[in-house]
Amino acid sequence: MAKRLKKSSNYEPTLSDVLGAVQTGFAKVENRFDNVDGNINDLKYRVTALEKRTGSIEETVEDMKDTLTGVARAVDKDTLTIMSHERRIRHLEKARV
Repeated sequence: MAKRLKKSSNYEPTLSDVLGAVQTGFAKVENRFDNVDGNINDLKYRVTALEKRTGSIEETVEDMKDTLTGVARAVDKDTLTIMSHERRIRHLEKARV
């Protein structure tokens, strides 16, 4: 409390003393709420930035996945073609001998 109440045995606080103490208490609570509100706004900003970055990373990973899937299919197809040609060449070499 802003004002300390006198501690004499017969002293009773006046209405203005109590009102002043209550107003001081409310002012402290309001300051704390303002601080909390500022912290929440900061967290909202950070979460928004993080969501943007995460979305960007997810899109990049999805693009990479699509590209790698296409490359894997092409490599598999080429590998099968090469193996098929090698088998034909082996058969032709055996027939020649």
